[in-house]
Amino acid sequence: MTRRLLLAAATLATLVASAAPGHAQADPRERSRAAFRRGVTEAGSGDYAAARDSFLEAYRLFAHPSILLNLGIARAHTGEWLQAEQDLVHFLADDGGAKPDELASARAELAQTRSHLGTFRLRVTPTGARATLDAHAVAVIPGSFVDLRTTRGPHDLHVAAEGFTPVDRVVSVDADHGPDIDVRLSHGHEDAAPAPMDGRSVAGWLLVGGGVVALGVGAYTGVQAQTLANEYNTSGNSHFQDPSTKSSGLTFRTAADVCFATTLVLGGLGTYLLLTPSSSGGAQAGVVVGPWSGIRGSF
Repeated sequence: MTRRLLLAAATLATLVASAAPGHAQADPRERSRAAFRRGVTEAGSGDYAAARDSFLEAYRLFAHPSILLNLGIARAHTGEWLQAEQDLVHFLADDGGAKPDELASARAELAQTRSHLGTFRLRVTPTGARATLDAHAVAVIPGSFVDLRTTRGPHDLHVAAEGFTPVDRVVSVDADHGPDIDVRLSHGHEDAAPAPMDGRSVAGWLLVGGGVVALGVGAYTGVQAQTLANEYNTSGNSHFQDPSTKSSGLTFRTAADVCFATTLVLGGLGTYLLLTPSSSGGAQAGVVVGPWSGIRGSF
């Protein structure tokens, strides 16, 4: 959508007056106003990363609430959703006499920003455990759940404590209120609880197990068939040329052949399921670009 750069002359006039020569505090305000106007120009040209830095400089020099609206919008454009939410909330909490259209823009931008964010609860044990999310430290209260605000999608969680086995897992935040994650570290070098097997792995191991059983039965029936064949063909044996011995031997040999064939089929299928990845890949998270509020020029 076309972005409009608005300039509030009254607000600027007030700041210009405050920046008149002879005022001890005029220079920081004047430099802040210059950085702010530079940010508006950079945003108008589509360089939101540079605009963000200019607005940050302007706010550092003179913390005028109007800067936060533009800073939040610029950060939303650069994908810094958490910081954008904080800036916009701060602006709405201390608007400094902002106009109704500025307040409406801030609320619309905040709603758009929050569509990219979610919250999940984390509890870690024992006392002294430390947690990082995507390699960034997060504040935790050992033994109690804390709310963590983050972007939607998968995140790498790492929990560690001295003398305990660290735990790494992927946390997926797909809604405004995500899952409750409870991590309890184990002493020493005990292995962390294995991840549950999916249906493909279970089926693979069952097939391999069935193949092993079929192999054992085949080996047994094969030995029996060979024994009966020896008895049938050995002169002087009580079963020599005995038709029932021959029939039993053929039965055992047939059973052995069936079992060995079954071993090959079951073992092959099971190995295939265990060694090949599942075809159902997870959905990839994308950035949704929605309607944006225009950078405001009032400061």
